[in-house]
Amino acid sequence: MCNDPRVPEDWDYTLQFPRDPLAPRIARRMLRLILEEHGVHDLADTAELLASELVTNTYAHSDGPASMNVR
Repeated sequence: MCNDPRVPEDWDYTLQFPRDPLAPRIARRMLRLILEEHGVHDLADTAELLASELVTNTYAHSDGPASMNVR
């Protein structure tokens, strides 16, 4: 959960990615878009880096799809 008072508590996005080499890039872009649309663009750089690492590791070390929950 985000402790930033600018972010409403009731928003919740679940993004699912197939096991595809494009998944990390798409995850970064989608996460940045969500944060910017909610007015917390200053969190986007850090969140984008973390999402990229997580989705890349999922792609590299598993056989299945990845999902990311953003709230």
